[in-house]
Amino acid sequence: MTRKFLASLIIAIAFVGLAPTPSRAAIFVASPDDDPAYIQGTKAMNDQRWSDAVLSFDQVINARNKKADAAFYWKAYSLNKLGEQRPAADTCLQLYKQFKTSSWNEDCRVLSLSINGGSNQSTDPNPDPRPRPDPRPHPDPMPRGPDERGPGNRADKDPDLEIKVLALNAVMRRDPAQGISLVRGILAGDQSESFKQHALFILSQNNSPDSQAMMRDIVLGKTAPNLQELAIRDCGVYQGKRLDDALAEAYGSSSDVKIKHAVISALFTSGDDTRLVDLARQEKDLQLKRTIVSQLALMQGKAATDYMMELLK
Repeated sequence: MTRKFLASLIIAIAFVGLAPTPSRAAIFVASPDDDPAYIQGTKAMNDQRWSDAVLSFDQVINARNKKADAAFYWKAYSLNKLGEQRPAADTCLQLYKQFKTSSWNEDCRVLSLSINGGSNQSTDPNPDPRPRPDPRPHPDPMPRGPDERGPGNRADKDPDLEIKVLALNAVMRRDPAQGISLVRGILAGDQSESFKQHALFILSQNNSPDSQAMMRDIVLGKTAPNLQELAIRDCGVYQGKRLDDALAEAYGSSSDVKIKHAVISALFTSGDDTRLVDLARQEKDLQLKRTIVSQLALMQGKAATDYMMELLK
């Protein structure tokens, strides 16, 4: 982490508070040769039809065309405008998961910083969907996703944090069994909290049975309970649907609203509308059920669509 990069982040965060007034509404521009859905999405944003914009950008994402990464950002931007901060942050995580080297991750990072800070305003003071330069590779293994381990929150008492993370990542690549053993020791030991969070990040990207078993224990709060919420989020981003049964179990066994919200977000990120529908049907808390339904309303799967029709009967 360079001082120059930290300074640029501070400047970006400062601009977050300078969101334009309604009289200075941004103009969103699409190229005539863009995908029709992308053009419709930018038009919807200009008309402040944020829900229509989300649907249009979803079409671009599902088609995986050349502007899919940009569509992820503008979908998150539109969700934030709708007041759906959690789905917006999850959409940024999906962008990072599918397009790790996209320059749009920088925009999503700023958006996520604003969301995490509790702002309901757009994070881009003068958005301009201009063409982006070619993606730049990120050679180091430190998390680039918009979470508490990201560049905006890397301060730590451990001066050797990045060196340790680089070493752990190298061991995990070369000898996963040894890497998993090291992660187990780190999480159970007296290492700094930031190092434990980074170790969890590295573990979450390994798909071996041993790593998944360890992630399952953390998701269920059996191991490193202070990392349970973060592990739940990582499962949604990096494990796909492989641990969704553990996520659903964590939802049912926990009375912590934060854990329940984390599970809802993780299942949304992994695209598991079937399990979200199951949670919605069983949930007695109207506020939580509303949160689940708001996520399902943004999903395109058959289970989500059928459930929307069921609610309308």
